[in-house]
Amino acid sequence: MFNSVALDVVISLVFIYLLYSLLATTVLELIASGFRFRAKILERAIFRMLEDDCKFHSRAMSFFYLFKKCGNGGGPGSVSGDFYKHPLIKFLGNNKPNSKPAYINNQTFSKVLTDLLRGDQVKPGDDVRSMIQDALDQKKINWGFARISDETLSLLKSYWADAQGDIEQFKKNLEGWFDETMERATGWYKKNTQFLLLLVGLIIAIAFNVDTITLIHKLKKDPKLREQIVQQATAFANANPDLDKKLILQKKENEKFLAHYTREELKSGDSLYNQFLVDSMELVTYNEIRARRDTLLKRADLVMKNDISNVNYSLAIGWDIPVCKSGKPGCYILLFAGWIITALAISLGASFWFDLLNKFMKLRASLASSSVDDKQK
Repeated sequence: MFNSVALDVVISLVFIYLLYSLLATTVLELIASGFRFRAKILERAIFRMLEDDCKFHSRAMSFFYLFKKCGNGGGPGSVSGDFYKHPLIKFLGNNKPNSKPAYINNQTFSKVLTDLLRGDQVKPGDDVRSMIQDALDQKKINWGFARISDETLSLLKSYWADAQGDIEQFKKNLEGWFDETMERATGWYKKNTQFLLLLVGLIIAIAFNVDTITLIHKLKKDPKLREQIVQQATAFANANPDLDKKLILQKKENEKFLAHYTREELKSGDSLYNQFLVDSMELVTYNEIRARRDTLLKRADLVMKNDISNVNYSLAIGWDIPVCKSGKPGCYILLFAGWIITALAISLGASFWFDLLNKFMKLRASLASSSVDDKQK
C-alpha cells in the first residue's frame, strides 16, 4: 500500500486549514453583514467622489470606520450628505435611522447627481441644461445649495464639456465615473476583509488551540493518525465536489457593489429585472436579514459539529490537553508561532485550500497507482 509521510502530513494540514477557513469565512460574513460593510464601503466611495476631504487616507481609520454606525460619508450641508438624502437613495436603504443602501446602480447615481445639480424646483419644459451650467458656474448644487468641492467640480466640468451640454451624454459620463470608482471600492473591501479574516483566523487558532507546529509533530509520529485524517479529507472532498464553485460565487457576491445591467437587459425579462432589484437596490427587509444571519449560523454549526469536531477529536486539539508542561518561555514562543502560522493559513481562504487539497489527493492517488503497478511488475 502506498504510504508517504510527507505527502500525508501535507494533506492532513491542508484539510485542517480548509475546515477552519470555512469557519472563519462564515464568521467573517456574519461580521460583514452585521456591521453592513458593503453599505459603508459604498458610502466611503460616494464621499470620495463628491468631496475633497482625505477622511479615509489612513488604513487604520478606514478599517475603524467599518464598525461605526454612521459617519462614513459627508455631514449635513455637503454634496455627499445631500446625495444620501435624495429620495431615490434614501428609499433604497432599510427603514432605519442611518441605514444606507449597499448597492447603487450607475444609472441611479447619474440620475441623483443630475438632480442635485439642476435642483428640486424643476418643472416640465424648464431649461435643465442652463440649470446644470448655472450650478457648475456657481460651484454649488441647486438641491440643498451645498458647495461643490474643487476636485469634484473640475471633474464635473470636464464631463459636462465632453458631453457638449447634452444631458444624456453627461449622465453616461457620470455612469462611467461611477463604474470605475466601484472597481476601486471592491479593492477597498477586499483589503479590509482580508485583514479582518487574518484577525478572525488568529482568534480561531487561539480559541481552538490549533497550533500548526504541534500538529506537524503529531502527524509525523503517528501513521494511524495520518491515515485517519487523510480518510476524513477524502470523504469530505467526495461529499463536496462543487465546494470550490460555491466558494467562488460566494466571494464574488460578497465583493459586488453594483449590477452591470443595461436598460435593454433589464427590459429583456422579468427574472433579470428581479435579480437587478435584489442585487442593485438591496430591497432587504428585516426578516430577510435575519434569515441570512440564521443561515450563516447554521452553516457554522454544521462545520463545527460534523467536520471540525471529528478532526479535533482525532488530533486531540483543544484546551483540554495541557500545553507547555515544561513552563519554559521557548515553549510559549513556539505555541504562539504555531497560532500565527495557522492564522496566516486561514487568511488564504477556503477556496485556496480546497483547490490545493484536490491537487494533493490526485497526486497521492497517482503515486499509489504507480506503486501498485511497480509491485505487479
